[in-house]
Amino acid sequence: MKGLKFGKKTLKVLLLIVTIAMAVVLVVSAWGGKVSPVDSRILPLLTLALPALLIINIVILISWLVVLRWKYSLITLVAVLLSWSPLSTVCPLNVFPKTYETDSTFTVMSFNVKNFGKFDPNNHEPSKSMRYILDQDADFVLLQEGSHARDFLKLSNIKMMRDELENKYPYHSEGYRDFLILSKYPYSIASTKAIDKNHTYYGGVYAMAFDIDLPTGKQLRIINLHMRSIGMSDEDKTLYEDITRGGVQVNDKSELGRIKHSLYDKLRRAFESHAHEAVEVRSIIDNSPGNVILCGDFNEPASSYSYRIIRGDDMNDTFQDCGLGMTYTYNEYRLYFKIDHILYKGDLKAVDWKRDKAGDSDHYPQVATFVWK
Repeated sequence: MKGLKFGKKTLKVLLLIVTIAMAVVLVVSAWGGKVSPVDSRILPLLTLALPALLIINIVILISWLVVLRWKYSLITLVAVLLSWSPLSTVCPLNVFPKTYETDSTFTVMSFNVKNFGKFDPNNHEPSKSMRYILDQDADFVLLQEGSHARDFLKLSNIKMMRDELENKYPYHSEGYRDFLILSKYPYSIASTKAIDKNHTYYGGVYAMAFDIDLPTGKQLRIINLHMRSIGMSDEDKTLYEDITRGGVQVNDKSELGRIKHSLYDKLRRAFESHAHEAVEVRSIIDNSPGNVILCGDFNEPASSYSYRIIRGDDMNDTFQDCGLGMTYTYNEYRLYFKIDHILYKGDLKAVDWKRDKAGDSDHYPQVATFVWK
């Protein structure tokens, strides 16, 4: 009997230690985005783990409640409350949908289409991504990785929908572009000091602004953003997938070295680069008049340092305002992270947001609905 009691007491102490440790790590992860990746190598990686850490802490909280250990559950509850401000950007709780007049809205789609799939001149199947775009009928469609190597309008899987595209979006990009815009209204490409001075990385534009005069007389600037890629190769992504499936024994020194070189070092360098890019992107926002929507592939979660710099104190997040629960926008190799965002400021209010599992890209599209205040 004494041995049984000792065993139960030991287990209880171990579980309590785990509870405290997970609570502390949750708080550190939630607020880790306050620290620049230039100053810390660990905290940026912890911000990536925030959704998983929230799930773990919720499981711990429920477990203590089930066994009626209320005071221990308070440890986790306090950690969640202390972390709620950043947690609300990755797990918003908008239970009740917003009501609005549908005739006073406009919609914006953001979608990394990954060049509309691999180029194949013999492909006679329509692009799933373009089919989704046309079916959604958003007012403005901002695309990343639209057409790096060739004119997207001449792609065989786009040409078969060309007439429909021209009818729905008479104003659109042409030619070879990382960024594409499909618009129902005339637009002009804005010129700002930040864009003119720092407009390329690895040969591709990372930020482009479009100014639009709406029929209502309102003016709108939409900034399409694609921050630097993490730089992970397919081999790196497969390695990560194997790790998360338990197929790699990380106790092997050679495997640990491989993981550090392939994954950790690339993530660290990317986060450091993003920190510098975020300052430039923020200057674009600061030099933009009036109503601004910024959307695209940030390659960063909402809890990160770069996201915080870009958002600042004046931008709202459509997912935080209208979403419910956790989600992700990148969908390959078990890298389930929400790294695509739609932010806004001005005389606008987001009343709806959705992410559909659609298209044939490694990213999922987002559509946000706005009303004028």
